[in-house]
Amino acid sequence: MAQEFVWPLALAYNTHVPDNPFYQQPVIRDWVEAGILYAAKSAHPDGSCDDYFPYERAGGAAAFSLLACIESYNQMGLNNPIALQFFEKRADWLAHHNESGRLTNHQALIVLCLELLSKLLQTFKWDKSRVQRLERVLSWQNPEGWFQEYEGCDPGYHTLTISCLARIYQLRPDPRLKDALIKAVELAAEFVHPDGSYGGEYTSRNTYNFFPHGFELVGQWMPEALE
Repeated sequence: MAQEFVWPLALAYNTHVPDNPFYQQPVIRDWVEAGILYAAKSAHPDGSCDDYFPYERAGGAAAFSLLACIESYNQMGLNNPIALQFFEKRADWLAHHNESGRLTNHQALIVLCLELLSKLLQTFKWDKSRVQRLERVLSWQNPEGWFQEYEGCDPGYHTLTISCLARIYQLRPDPRLKDALIKAVELAAEFVHPDGSYGGEYTSRNTYNFFPHGFELVGQWMPEALE
């Protein structure tokens, strides 16, 4: 899962801001490509990978790192058949993998991976799985707006799910997805504490995470998401 750090490297390479010593440095491009290839080399033969334990084949780790690799590959303009073969194999595994427990953020991550990779490889092979998993995500949203994370609501991972769904909506607009995002963003606002902190150990997964990108995307058509 540590190979997901190819993504911040790709962002550092491509972000033209003052005093960025990494901007357009060839060695950064080499590191990103090497990181993706190591992800391929270290994967199991079926494309899966481990997180904490040998032979764990963790869905979350596989999805997180695949998303980072796809985004980095696109941002760097790479052309590497080995990497593309790896992406396809991991996507095949994710498309048919069902983990124990209800972790909506993992399902949303998988949907986004399949969406992006389908576009990159110009294929429709994962359409059925993509649609089924998106239906699962929507069905796991509580009427209050939160998404299931094991046995309840976790604001930190809730913001990750929002980020994934907002990106999916950007790529493939859907009225039901828009409605789900509106409810999710409104719910997230309830977990911002008076001092500006967010989440905590009173939630289902005890997280303090906050992923802002989804709010930026939703804010393009729902201004209150940026407040």
